[in-house]
Amino acid sequence: MDRIYHQRFSLASKISITIMTLLAVYLFWIKSSVDIVLGAIVVVILVFMIERVIHTKYTLTDDVLMIDGGRFFRSSSIPLGEIVKLSSMKSRYGFTHYILIEYGAGKAVSVMPEDEKAFVNEINRRMVKDD
Repeated sequence: MDRIYHQRFSLASKISITIMTLLAVYLFWIKSSVDIVLGAIVVVILVFMIERVIHTKYTLTDDVLMIDGGRFFRSSSIPLGEIVKLSSMKSRYGFTHYILIEYGAGKAVSVMPEDEKAFVNEINRRMVKDD
């Protein structure tokens, strides 16, 4: 049975989206032609940021972890048999925490599921079941 976990809306994401929104409003408020173009670029970047936060999901099948980054980003898949280590990590100033998945020959990917403990427990359970 497949399990789907959605990405957590972290404090760092909230802060960066708020700052980009305020920057876009400021650039449109000034109303010069250069600032309007810059404001439009900021809005496009903001759409990509929001899309990534809202639509990123992690799907666990019987033997694969699929990471879908949303409509504008490429999906990736990691065979559960290749996972070497799962580590809980924090960013430098503690704004966010994530799970670092080490797999294959020196490859790593970070994920931020809403329920980290259930996510790690489900991966461990499926890895043990495969053995």
